[in-house]
Amino acid sequence: MGFLNPINLLWAAALGVLVFIYLRSRSRPTIAVSSLMLFDEVPAPVARMRHVRIDLLFWLEIAALTALVLAVAGLYVMAPVRAHHGRSHALVFDLGAAMSAKTSGTSSLEEAKRQAFGVIDDAAAGDEFSVITYALEAQVAAPQTRNIASVRKTIDALKPYAVPARASALEAAMMRARGASTIDLFTERPPSQRAIADAGTTAQVRVHRAAHGDDNVAIVSLDPGTLDASRGRVVLRNFSLKPRLAELQIKIADREVFHQTLMFAPREQMVVGFEPLKERGLISAQILTPDAIEADNRRWAYGQTDAAGRILVLSPDAAVREDLARVLIAVNPNLQIETADPAKFDSHANGARPFDLAVMHDCYFPGVPAASVLLIYPPAAIPPAARIPGLAVSAKAGPAVLNSARDRGDEAGQGAVVPAVRTLSLPDWMDTLALGTRPGTYDLAPIAAIGSVPGGRIGILAFDVRDRLLLDPDRLDALVITVNLMKRLMAPANLQIVSTGSYLNIPVTGPAAITAPGGAASTATPDQWGRVRLRPLESGRYTIESGNRTVQVFANYFDASESDLAMAASAPAARATGSAASSNSAGPREVQPLLIILAAMAMAAFVIEAAVLLRHASRWGLGHV
Repeated sequence: MGFLNPINLLWAAALGVLVFIYLRSRSRPTIAVSSLMLFDEVPAPVARMRHVRIDLLFWLEIAALTALVLAVAGLYVMAPVRAHHGRSHALVFDLGAAMSAKTSGTSSLEEAKRQAFGVIDDAAAGDEFSVITYALEAQVAAPQTRNIASVRKTIDALKPYAVPARASALEAAMMRARGASTIDLFTERPPSQRAIADAGTTAQVRVHRAAHGDDNVAIVSLDPGTLDASRGRVVLRNFSLKPRLAELQIKIADREVFHQTLMFAPREQMVVGFEPLKERGLISAQILTPDAIEADNRRWAYGQTDAAGRILVLSPDAAVREDLARVLIAVNPNLQIETADPAKFDSHANGARPFDLAVMHDCYFPGVPAASVLLIYPPAAIPPAARIPGLAVSAKAGPAVLNSARDRGDEAGQGAVVPAVRTLSLPDWMDTLALGTRPGTYDLAPIAAIGSVPGGRIGILAFDVRDRLLLDPDRLDALVITVNLMKRLMAPANLQIVSTGSYLNIPVTGPAAITAPGGAASTATPDQWGRVRLRPLESGRYTIESGNRTVQVFANYFDASESDLAMAASAPAARATGSAASSNSAGPREVQPLLIILAAMAMAAFVIEAAVLLRHASRWGLGHV
């Protein structure tokens, strides 16, 4: 027994409202006064409050409301499939990147579709089907229906994404399918026993694995190197159990700098170097040799260049101004940096040329013309003219432990302890890059954030950098967070390089036209902050056009668990869980909603209540009803 939509149990609050209304009306008796006493003054009779008497009408109304709440919540029982009743089937599809692996020109997903159509053809007339997919999350592509044509159309439209298939998404998909009598799972690797057990399903689970080879070489990472100082490098890995050839091409600003065919031993990883950067431009590395998975054959990076930029650094502390200038010079030695004390700074005396970046420590000047602004340890009282809607900064500061895992892209746990961190309340248009925890607590608080609005990009660091914090070798996490945020603020505004599956907020001037890597076009309407939200699920270039502005987004994909097809092919098939096995021995079972029974019970309660009211009205009059 369970509920199809447990959230609707909140309607049970109506029972409390009924009890309140019933008790309140019953606790105040009506006093009858003779209408013949027109002109005499008599003292009002004393009405003694009597105890509430719960009668039959109260229990009938409680029973009716209870039945209605359970019906709305979808109360159901698991019952054996009846011979005259169609069975329900759940078709669960893995849409991870590994499902795009091709063998003899046929992908694993195409093979899964063929097997699914076979299941539909073999089903009895009147059977119902639902289609559920999972990759990063689980989704119901088609609810349970007997419309076979609609189910086939939904399956035909499925396509693999350039993201990994998470175990948590598989568990969520199995939970959505647990109401079916039979679950058919189409994947390129066997599910874990935990995924089936945690779903609590008693249905028969049939796993259909798509056969494929392990012929895959992937680009693991791409490092542009340092300008005129160190060579760039690209890391490749052969996931096959056999030797492999891979033709690698590297371009900088559409200029080829490396082109060579490489020989890989089985399971070998190779580091390939290329010439140092000498010009501004996009770097791309591509494996030209066809293999099983195409999504991990190309990767992009943006190389920092020697282009001069104008940077403003404001801080009431001279040592902080010096430290920030050193960090900026390390990012780009050709930056033109101007430092000033906020108490002596005149925002109107800097000419018409705007700054590329304005770094403000423990202060804020809203009138500074700058393409990007970095607030470090921002003051609590930011003036309304700052135009940072939704941002709130607390005046109180305390120590915190940095957790920069998201900022660095690894799975690091705790980092350095910084002595002074302000509590930030970030608006919806800002994304958190790094988190921290207060000593003695487990609550995560934003440490670094970035956001874009039509007026420019804004970055925030919540911690104070006084006392040479950025130069302390024991607190490198603080320096890494600061450098990465500075690089993002100084990167080209019309070019972004992200990982597939990440959420992006793109500032636009109006409705935007979005073109995906495969050429699919769509339109998006900006939100109240003037941004459109994008989540690239395919690797490649996305183009966002709005007015006279064009933004290009390059989505990179790599995940060892998906790219390693050899491990998936050698993995043993998972056995059915104990609960599933025991239920299968007794025959298939399916969800039987109790909506009709509960609705009938509620209607019967209302009919009985109406009969009781009619009887009271006929005996004592309408005033007693």
